[in-house]
Amino acid sequence: MSTAPVGPALPRGDSRRRITRAALDLFEEQGYPATTVDHITERAGLSRRTFFHHFPSKDAVLFLDHEHLIERVRTRLADAEEADPVEAVVAAVRLVLRSYLAEPEVSLRRYRLARSSPDLREREIAWVHRYQLLFSRYLTARYAERGDGDLLGETQAAGLVALHNHVLREWLTRGAHGDAEAAFDEAIAWYRAGSATPAASRRRVVVAAFDHDVDPEHLARVISDARGQRHGD
Repeated sequence: MSTAPVGPALPRGDSRRRITRAALDLFEEQGYPATTVDHITERAGLSRRTFFHHFPSKDAVLFLDHEHLIERVRTRLADAEEADPVEAVVAAVRLVLRSYLAEPEVSLRRYRLARSSPDLREREIAWVHRYQLLFSRYLTARYAERGDGDLLGETQAAGLVALHNHVLREWLTRGAHGDAEAAFDEAIAWYRAGSATPAASRRRVVVAAFDHDVDPEHLARVISDARGQRHGD
């Protein structure tokens, strides 16, 4: 027999929402480790079969259904092989962000619960790492022709994940209020501006070979005159 506390009856309606609400209520009341799937289904007034129809595990109720979401992200990236690599990852990151924004109250409760336990926090970090690894592998594969492809892919993946986490955390610490997607757009614009090489800072390197008897002073004057003519045009 279940030992879960008896709480208020949940309204009839969407079973997924009922399971989520029941689980979060119980996690807050008696702690995550002490709560079982049986406790959740009893509180929700639903069967175990219904629970597992919506969630593969108790973890999925607390940490989104990341297994399903990662598959959606992987499919999105696979369909973006012709797109700009960074833009493809930005679109995938936005997909993750929107999954949190879809249910503000639920996301806020999950955020607070995860931060109440070091163990839950570590598990959340593990999920973040899985997304970053997925993005890194995609980017390094797209940059396979570059000598610095591995470094570029890993640093871009880390940067975009950090950007997502910053925007999401700021939104949640404000009580899930505000336009997080607009904040994400602003952060992406900031990221692009920082990643771009300003035209004024670009340098052209010219390598030339000369005979050993060329007068260095004459060569310097020729280069100086050429620069003067170029700037005078």
